[in-house]
Amino acid sequence: MSRAQRKARRRATRRRSFRFTREGKVFVSVTLGVGLAAVNTGNNLLYLVLGLMLSLLLVSGALSDVALWKLRFRRRLPRRLFAGAPALVELAVTNGKGRLPSYALEVREVFADPLPDPEEAAPPRAFFLKIEPASTAHATYRWTPPRRGRHGLRGLQILTRYPFGLIEKGRFLPAEAELVVYPARTPVDVRSVLGASPGDRAAPRRLGHGGEVTGLREYRDGDDARAIHWRRSAALDRLVVRERAADVNARLAILLDDAEPAHASDADRALWRAAFEVAVSEAASLAEAALALEAAVEVRTRAGASPLALPGAPPDAIWRWLALLETVPADGAPPLEAPRGGLVHRVAVVRQGEDEGEGEAA
Repeated sequence: MSRAQRKARRRATRRRSFRFTREGKVFVSVTLGVGLAAVNTGNNLLYLVLGLMLSLLLVSGALSDVALWKLRFRRRLPRRLFAGAPALVELAVTNGKGRLPSYALEVREVFADPLPDPEEAAPPRAFFLKIEPASTAHATYRWTPPRRGRHGLRGLQILTRYPFGLIEKGRFLPAEAELVVYPARTPVDVRSVLGASPGDRAAPRRLGHGGEVTGLREYRDGDDARAIHWRRSAALDRLVVRERAADVNARLAILLDDAEPAHASDADRALWRAAFEVAVSEAASLAEAALALEAAVEVRTRAGASPLALPGAPPDAIWRWLALLETVPADGAPPLEAPRGGLVHRVAVVRQGEDEGEGEAA
């Protein structure tokens, strides 16, 4: 963490903060100059101007304290967050003062991770122009999670430069929360993985002896006589049988190799990690698309397997598992094994500059 980052983090987490703005520093410098001139010359007019300027500073400090007094905040977080996708966070500010409004409030989010360099990126923020007495105002800020995984929130920093923009005062309100950011979503061709044609709207199902009738066809040698549709056969003057779907829908196992190369340079390791993040995003998107096509899905890595998501279920369990997935050293890592039965799709970890091969299906 750089010196600027440490300084910004300490300033953000102080319960109360005070600093002069650039305009305020100029005003104080002019005030000091007027004061020196008044002392040296003994001019009563300069003393009068000095008193007015000092009064302006005192009034500015008092009114800014009033603006920060008796404020309560609520934060509403999105149910789902995806890496690289902008999300809106809603803030609700309640002014507990009975008669006095609050003006020009800036609310910044303080993260548990090291704050970015203020010169490179500013923390997410929302602005409230005026909050009436005994009322609640709402605002939103946009935040784009930079990566998947856990992100901790420490609280909210409230700043104001009211009324003259000379002084910036702030308060820090602890409001801890933990966010789990899901992997980025990418376009995938799940129909080719499941074996469906582009025009099919439903997932492929294995024919069997389940309860759902998928259609009728002509009788073939070896068909079960109990499957014959006698009424339709009599009408067509030939034997037809019912086709039934198997009780178990297609089951897809997505294989993802999370073994990080052991003997590699820092540059190669960084390239591999970037390619691994792309593969994690592809696996998460495949799981979502396959579940929408009524297939059961799980993701398998060398470290273990995700929860099995049943057909039609939301993919949040797999998304959360992938969001918290960490790499394992290649040396001594267990083999990446495919389950018995069902469809298997291997997501390739392809580094930039290499030929991208399609994941093999078995």
